[in-house]
Amino acid sequence: MKQIWIVTKETYLRHVKSWSFVVMVLAPFLMLGLSIGLGYIQGATAGRQADKIALVSSEASLLDGFAMEENFTQTYKDEAAAKKAIKEEKILGYVAIESENGQIKAVYHGEGDMKQEDKLALLQTLQQLQTTINVSQANLSSEQQAALNREPQFSEKINEAKEQKKSLQKIGFFIISMLIYMILLTYSASTAQDIANEKGTKIMEVIFSSIKASQYFYGRLLGILGVIVTHFSIYILGGFALVALGSNIDLIRKFLDENPETIGQLGTIFSPATIAFAVLGVCAYVILSAFCGSLVVRIEDAQKATQPIIFLVMLGLFGSMSLGQTDTVILKVGSYLPFLSTFFMPQRLINGYASNIEALISFAVLLAFTLAMAWYIGRIYAGLILQTDDIGFIKSFKKALTHK
Repeated sequence: MKQIWIVTKETYLRHVKSWSFVVMVLAPFLMLGLSIGLGYIQGATAGRQADKIALVSSEASLLDGFAMEENFTQTYKDEAAAKKAIKEEKILGYVAIESENGQIKAVYHGEGDMKQEDKLALLQTLQQLQTTINVSQANLSSEQQAALNREPQFSEKINEAKEQKKSLQKIGFFIISMLIYMILLTYSASTAQDIANEKGTKIMEVIFSSIKASQYFYGRLLGILGVIVTHFSIYILGGFALVALGSNIDLIRKFLDENPETIGQLGTIFSPATIAFAVLGVCAYVILSAFCGSLVVRIEDAQKATQPIIFLVMLGLFGSMSLGQTDTVILKVGSYLPFLSTFFMPQRLINGYASNIEALISFAVLLAFTLAMAWYIGRIYAGLILQTDDIGFIKSFKKALTHK
């Protein structure tokens, strides 16, 4: 047992001290910080004059209807001032509005096309002004004006809490899935590469003379498992820290005060069950990666060996996303299959399709499969790692089975 822990410690420290581990752990936080920073800058500059369109008219009454429009400004009193502002890049353009014989005429001047949303807002307000002028010139009675101004009534009755919950579920599952996806690809590739580097070397023969191949394999797996747990623990602690820091930011605190159920919903999304499936799923893929890496003879073939794993990961990721809208039979069956259950069962849990008993059964199946796979590969590991003949994956595997 002591020998296993020596290998575990060496593997763990070698990974956590590497720059690749530091970069991989910090990357999501850096991306999140960058996104928040860019969002803040964009929000701070959204109301700048350079993003607005000037409204110019000799009749002040024509501009009254635009008082509430944020994307338009009435700072410039004539066209000459507006043209100068365009050259100085203070505004995007200007609209000259005039009334002639009861008809409103508006002409846009600018360096490029007006944004579609600005054009719609402009035309809507101009139409309202034109309607007001038309009614006043028609000399209609108050009853006729009321009938003319009558509009259809439309209202929406939706479950806002349910709709918000669905949105949070989609966002939460996407974040979890992408994290698992990136972690899986990284650890699968690095594990296969490490195993391939050791394959066929004299040092492995020396190591196996002092420690059983199975014990060495288990030590390597435990070390990588420790790295994975450390990785996820940092993300969990980082998440709590972000929530704590976010509560001190006025904008986030206001959002949380207005949506008190959000924290509870996030707790469901990032629940212990979801995290447990993620950690165990990554371990299962890593064990499979170690097996694939031990089958190759040349180091440069290690990447080819991980292609089936990448296919499995992509199948689980995109399959869960495409099938997760409803609790289909394929989603149900996939949530009990090892490897696929890493993505499928969390999707069902987040959407409320699966009970705790179903999740426990799926987790037990995945755990039993992972332990059995680790035991079996450890049993034939010596035959795999000492195999140096370039005879292909299948023949290498068969030869490892006969190794004594």
